[in-house]
Amino acid sequence: MNPKTGDILAMATYPNYNLNMPYEITNEQIKANWESLTATERNKELQAMWRNKAIADTYEPGSTFKTITSSAALQEGITSTDKEGEFYCTGGIEIAGTRIKCWRYYRPHGSESLRQALMNSCNPVFIGLGQKIGVEKYYSYLKKFGLLDKTQIELPGEAKGIFLKENKVGPVELATISFGQRFEITPLQMVTAVSTIANKGVRMKPRVVKKMIDSETRRNRRTCTTRSRKSN
Repeated sequence: MNPKTGDILAMATYPNYNLNMPYEITNEQIKANWESLTATERNKELQAMWRNKAIADTYEPGSTFKTITSSAALQEGITSTDKEGEFYCTGGIEIAGTRIKCWRYYRPHGSESLRQALMNSCNPVFIGLGQKIGVEKYYSYLKKFGLLDKTQIELPGEAKGIFLKENKVGPVELATISFGQRFEITPLQMVTAVSTIANKGVRMKPRVVKKMIDSETRRNRRTCTTRSRKSN
């Protein structure tokens, strides 16, 4: 995605199929049993093959989401990028009686700046930042990044993020959200959020069609406008 325009430069899913022969089944097992399937079952298999997972399927983003927590914390003035020794990883952190480990709990990262914490993908640092941001403010950033709504890309079948309702988020839930777990978003939502950071806080609507040319007059039939929203 081009962060400045929202143009989708590449999008791919797998398993794929031949766009010139969309009804040719690519799964060999399904292909072998095709004649025995009912019309409803055949339609279901075709729809599954054609499914654009980049916009229709959700997943747990994990550590890539630490960029979102970092952005919110920096915007709120809670942290700075390169303050040496601002954080200290002991291998884990206790939240509401639950100990959440760093992935390198067996050899803690020790003293870190925010930049180093991102490089190390250190969970406790981002849990701590999430705590300082707080549930209400954190959810306001989720909204600003477009993670609670569809991106409105002009393609069919788009899904949106799956998050707990704000009033259901306790200390442990906020902790896990802060490092990218226990919620789901689409790949398109994630790339749009990261592009917002790259575009200095301006979120662009993703687009796959820039303009349409009339085949007879060669004039623009339509120019797609790109909506933007300030995220900070």
